[in-house]
Amino acid sequence: MRFKILFPATVALLLSIMIPSSGIQAQQSTPQDAAYFAFRNAVTDPPPVHTTPIFKLSKNFPATVPDKCLECAWLKIDVNFTPSFDKPSSPNWHGQNWDKYMDAVLQYVKEGQDPNLSNEVGYRVEVNHKTRWFNVPWMSYDPTAGREFVHGTTNERTAHLADLVNNSPHASNLYVGETDACKKDWPYGFESWSVGYYNEYGGYAIGRSIPTTGVPKVSTYLGTTVPAGLPFKEGTVVVKILTTNAPEECVPSLKGSPQWQIDRHKVTADKGYECDREVQISRIVQVDVAVVDFRSPTHWVYGTFGFDGASAGNTFWDHLVPVGLQWGSDPWSFPAVPKTASLSIQQSVIDKDNPLFQHLGCAGRLAGPVDNPQSSCTSCHSSAYAVPNGAPSEMGVNVPPSFGFPGLCENYSLDNASYFQNQTIPQSFPGGRFPTAISMDTSLQLAVAFTQYGYFNTEHAPQACTDPNQVSPTPNPTVLRTNFLRTSAVHKGAK
Repeated sequence: MRFKILFPATVALLLSIMIPSSGIQAQQSTPQDAAYFAFRNAVTDPPPVHTTPIFKLSKNFPATVPDKCLECAWLKIDVNFTPSFDKPSSPNWHGQNWDKYMDAVLQYVKEGQDPNLSNEVGYRVEVNHKTRWFNVPWMSYDPTAGREFVHGTTNERTAHLADLVNNSPHASNLYVGETDACKKDWPYGFESWSVGYYNEYGGYAIGRSIPTTGVPKVSTYLGTTVPAGLPFKEGTVVVKILTTNAPEECVPSLKGSPQWQIDRHKVTADKGYECDREVQISRIVQVDVAVVDFRSPTHWVYGTFGFDGASAGNTFWDHLVPVGLQWGSDPWSFPAVPKTASLSIQQSVIDKDNPLFQHLGCAGRLAGPVDNPQSSCTSCHSSAYAVPNGAPSEMGVNVPPSFGFPGLCENYSLDNASYFQNQTIPQSFPGGRFPTAISMDTSLQLAVAFTQYGYFNTEHAPQACTDPNQVSPTPNPTVLRTNFLRTSAVHKGAK
């Protein structure tokens, strides 16, 4: 796709005719500098008279943080990140402290939060009378997938029933519940909208990378260009809350899940998802966590929980069941190596007692309920790179294809070998295909921020939404859009 540079008169005209979602007034178009677009709360303002919560970007990033995180109990739990190739099996969830590790992270992210994570309260940024949680700027630039005004969520991957209930070759534990009626009623799949938060250690890094000017800033680390403030310090915690518009009758495990109002795309049976937005109900389906732990070979540990309404407990947090943890991409396992040379998965540990349907990720690596089953948490995030100096990033062109490529997880290839490698900042992406891309230290949101600024710097105004559909109708869904928040070019017809 080619993009034309817009001159001031054209920009003014476009901004004057932009159609706001939900019939509400668009945010004021002045000033139109980088700071305005970087730090605005949402793509569109809420209506003057509203009946929903209103999201406010948490952007007062800390100037300093303590050297050690005294509240990070998981850093003191004895776990073994070293692979055991003499054992034919993967790590065990119980008996090796991985269950305790993940519970310690959960206790931290739920501290000070509403027991039911209700729509009216949402996720609190203030904990113990101080700001603990911060948001990444530049997520409200793209009119197609950018932040909405109720809870600050952005549009992510569209899931199908095969991702959420029993109908997937990647299934580990099957959950019966899919109906033909659901397939017919939702041919364009279920939209996922999510919102992420970084704690003060992460906020410190984000604030240095995206200063108050809104212009991303770089520095050097080990002689290599990286975003200012990176790498993330040990003690960094990220939490992401994911919602789906899948109804309970299609995914029974969602019964009792918090129902959040989300200003998301309208949907019809014949046209699928449309650019116009309106406030609708979505349900929380998944919670992801990530922590910096220098004992990990990648310095990161990723975890994911699914909501299970049938699990015992009285609060939302009680109904979160762990899927597993991951701290590397298993570069010695298929498809990073041929099947004949593949070793057992050593850098993912799965809770096999999880009662939910689990499609998992590529070859048994970790992935969440609405994540891509051909990828994995760590391999996707390890591909977080961006082009510096105000240039746009195009996935597969000048930065790695985080959200997929032809043949992902299907066969051994150089692309798969690169995608399922382990690397740490400031290493270049393996394979040498993207020499100008700089590491975002696994932060896809920071990669989005650099990319959105690149579009602003070259196009000078957001591109209007044209079609938010990501897949064609079932029974043979085809990927139509992989550019969540315009992080890649549009790939129509790609499998």
